[in-house]
Amino acid sequence: MSRVLMVLLLFCLGTPCYAERVFTEVSGSRDSDEASSLGVLTGYRHAFGDRGKTEIEFAAGRRSYAEPGERESFNAGRLQLYSAPGRDWRMQLRCEFLEGDDWSPILPAAFFSGRPHDDWYLEFSAERDPVDSVSALRRHIRLDSYVASADYRINDRLTLVGAYIAQHFSDDNRKRGGIGRIIFSPAQLPGFSLQVKARYLRADQDSPDYFSPRTLGEGFLLFSYATPFADDNWVIKLLAGPGVQRIEPFNDAATNKTAGSTSMSSWCRGSAVPRPGTRRMPTVIVSERCSWAMPGESAQRIAAEDGLTFQGEPGSGRDI
Repeated sequence: MSRVLMVLLLFCLGTPCYAERVFTEVSGSRDSDEASSLGVLTGYRHAFGDRGKTEIEFAAGRRSYAEPGERESFNAGRLQLYSAPGRDWRMQLRCEFLEGDDWSPILPAAFFSGRPHDDWYLEFSAERDPVDSVSALRRHIRLDSYVASADYRINDRLTLVGAYIAQHFSDDNRKRGGIGRIIFSPAQLPGFSLQVKARYLRADQDSPDYFSPRTLGEGFLLFSYATPFADDNWVIKLLAGPGVQRIEPFNDAATNKTAGSTSMSSWCRGSAVPRPGTRRMPTVIVSERCSWAMPGESAQRIAAEDGLTFQGEPGSGRDI
C-alpha cells in the first residue's frame, strides 16, 4: 500500500497539468476521553464526458486509531465512483480496503440522492465502517449503517427534515432511531437560519468496546450562517447552539446533560456530482472540491451529508 501512495505522490509532483485532479485528504478526531483518529489519503480523480457527469477516484494512504497507551494502524486504499444519471439525481459508490496486522476489512458504501420535486429532497445511504475504538478494532467489530432521509420545503422560510437510522454491529448489537429538524430561514437575513434538532437512538445491548447506552436522546437549538465567497465558487458555513442530552444506560439510572454543538464547514460549489459525507470528525480535504468541517456531534458516525439550503443547493443544513 505504501508503494501505491508513493506512486500517487510522484505522479502529483511530475504531472502539473493534472494538478487539479490530484488531491490530498486529511481527517482526524479527538474525544474528551483522549481517544483519537487520523487518516491521510492521496489520490487521483478523473471525469468522463464534457460535463463531468461521471467521475472515478483512486486514493491510498494510512489510517490510525489511538487511545492512551494503545494504537492500531491500517494501510488504506479507496475506490469511488460518482455519477449523475439525471439533472436532479446523484449516486456515489465507494469501497475502501484496510490492511492491518491481523485484520483487513473491506468497507463498501453506497449513497443515492435526488430531488423528485422542487419541494422535496431525498437521500438514501448504506455503508460499512470499523467501530473506531482500539478495543473494537482488535475484536474486529464493524458497523453497517442504513439511513433514509427526506427534506420538505413548506415555503421559502420553513423546511422540515426527517431521517430514519438503522445500525447493525457485527457483535449482534443493533441500534435504531431517528432525527428530526425544523429549519427557519428568515428572508430578511440571507444566509442565516434557526434550527431545532432532535435525535433519538435505542440499542439492543451494552458493549464494553464502544459507547452503547440503552437510549440516547438529544435536543439542540442551532444557529447557522452560510455565505459564498471567491466568485461564488466556495461556501463557508457556521453552525452552533446549546442543547441537552439524555443517556439511559442498561444498568444505571438515566442522566441528563447539557451539551453544545459547534461546526464549521466550507466547500466548493458548482461540482457536477456533490459528495455525500459521513464524517463526525474534523476533516481537511485539499482538492478541486476542497472542504473542511468540525462537527461537534457525539458517538458513532451515523448518517449522511451536511447539506445546505442556499441559493437552490440541495439539502437543508443536515449534519445528521
